[in-house]
Amino acid sequence: MRSGLRTIATLTFGNWLSCAYLGLAGFLLLLGAGEDGSQVAGLLALCLAVPTGTALLAVVSSLGAWAETDAMMWGILLFTYAFQAFLLGLLVRTARRGPRMLKREALAPGWDNAGRRTPHGN
Repeated sequence: MRSGLRTIATLTFGNWLSCAYLGLAGFLLLLGAGEDGSQVAGLLALCLAVPTGTALLAVVSSLGAWAETDAMMWGILLFTYAFQAFLLGLLVRTARRGPRMLKREALAPGWDNAGRRTPHGN
């Protein structure tokens, strides 16, 4: 179990793309927070959470007005940023491992492109 948590944490916080994304999101949230905060920075911070955040906000909105609290909205934003940083970490790991994956055979050994078995299993 500990190894799985370590892998998730490494993918979420352990690469340059995820750290840059989280840093930008945090910076924009700090600039946009408060009554005297920049509305443009707050809007850009919300735009960074668009794919996942909109789906979660739709679910919360369907639950009713009782679920739409400030704490819930902040929780959705923070979860969205962490989840998308995790996905960016997966993207970086896949890009790093890409050339090794391309060297593997696309077909199972012993089969050709037409789906016929080859005589020697190669």
